[in-house]
Amino acid sequence: MATLAELALEHQLPYLHLERYRAENESVALVAYELAKRMRVLPLFCDEGRLALAVVRPDDLTSQDYISRLTGLDVLPVLVEDSALSQALIQYYVAEGQSGLAWGKRASQALDRNGSEVERNLNSGREAPVARLFEQLVAQAIQLRASDLHLETSEGQPRLRYRIDGVLNDFTAPPAAVYPALISRIKILANLDISEKRRPQDGRISLDGRELRVSIIPYLDGEGAVIRILGAGAGVLSLEQVGFAQDMLARYRRVVRRSHGLLLVTGPTGAGKTTTLYASLAEISTPKRKLVTLEDPVEYRLPGVCQIPIRPEVDFTFADGLRSVLRHDPDVLMIGEIRDRESAEIAIRASLTGHLIFATLHTNTAAQAVTRLIDMGIPPYHVMTSLVWVLAQRLLRRLCPACKQPCTQARIEPWLHLETSQGFEAQGCEQCGGLGYLGRLPAYEYLEVSDAMRCLPADGNLAQAIDQTARLEGFISAKERALQLFQAGLTSLEEIESLILEA
Repeated sequence: MATLAELALEHQLPYLHLERYRAENESVALVAYELAKRMRVLPLFCDEGRLALAVVRPDDLTSQDYISRLTGLDVLPVLVEDSALSQALIQYYVAEGQSGLAWGKRASQALDRNGSEVERNLNSGREAPVARLFEQLVAQAIQLRASDLHLETSEGQPRLRYRIDGVLNDFTAPPAAVYPALISRIKILANLDISEKRRPQDGRISLDGRELRVSIIPYLDGEGAVIRILGAGAGVLSLEQVGFAQDMLARYRRVVRRSHGLLLVTGPTGAGKTTTLYASLAEISTPKRKLVTLEDPVEYRLPGVCQIPIRPEVDFTFADGLRSVLRHDPDVLMIGEIRDRESAEIAIRASLTGHLIFATLHTNTAAQAVTRLIDMGIPPYHVMTSLVWVLAQRLLRRLCPACKQPCTQARIEPWLHLETSQGFEAQGCEQCGGLGYLGRLPAYEYLEVSDAMRCLPADGNLAQAIDQTARLEGFISAKERALQLFQAGLTSLEEIESLILEA
């Protein structure tokens, strides 16, 4: 096999040992991570209108020409080893987070030169520097599998973070001089008022087939933006893809096909409650049943389902929607969240009069869902009569199968006292973007309300009594399922420590 020097001599190209070289951050940021990874290139430095570009395929003139047209610079290819390039891509784009920084600095320099006139022109089209910066930020978010993009500012210093598998990660932020123009660009794309800087605003953006949900909020010394990346029209998972065990899946399918009753999915924010409900509706959606949802906001489009957005700004609440929707004769109704006594009363009344009701509730355990409804002022006998099933879930990050490594016994023993204690922890590689995790999986507990539970006295210990009765009937807690996932090598102890501490 030819050495790097021999290949360089054969193709009459300079070569470089990339592990010994430091690329310029501004040059790296000229090319988005997704593009650099696909084309197997890495910008090294710029000099007098030329861009030195690390390549592993010297004959790939098409890629070199594309990079030249993208950057407006003449490309000078420099041959490097493929393995070294893979490590460098992780280092510069993931570990150090080069997030379109060069485009931001170009825009910043333009602002310094021409002031407000350039600021107005920055948002005039997709080829403007700020427009390209925004597209690079979104492209990097998609490449990193991020669900949200967070732009924040404090004391004049911008901050950029991506939420990847439920956890926020810092990346290099755009320069302070271009940050206001970037926020203005986002407002324009979302059809928001760019002159309004004192009140929150919400909107949506369609960008290259992706639907983005935008929220702008004023800070003490600027504005912040959170952009939820909703997907490209295929965001609804099936029940198989949600990640339930086979025994649980069979029981859940039986329950969701009931004709009436109340089914609750509980858990903290970000626990995947809406994803589970969407999968449930997709499972039972047929032309013979009318399915209606009340959501705040509507996140994904469900074919065959009538989706109604809640609009608090015009006093259209969940309770208002519930009263109106029941006149439209639905068979199945999904309520985005039961928030107060009024919406809880209407939902329970509907479940008792022949409707199948899906809803979410914010509780940590399945048994607490019963006491939460009672605390809202619902009579205990109504709760226990209408409630059929409660699913409490959390999402844990899944260890990357390519790079996970065994845990030490010293790390495991304080938490697990088992005869066969074993497990893995995160490390990081190219496949997972250096994070050590790749996707998420649910740790859940499901509570099917039995006749024995309906006979329990509704006193201050009702949740505990329900939990004890459920355990006699084979109930497994979310903590116990999380430990099973850890021992199966699917998640790390770091991910389940919070669940263990709650027990």
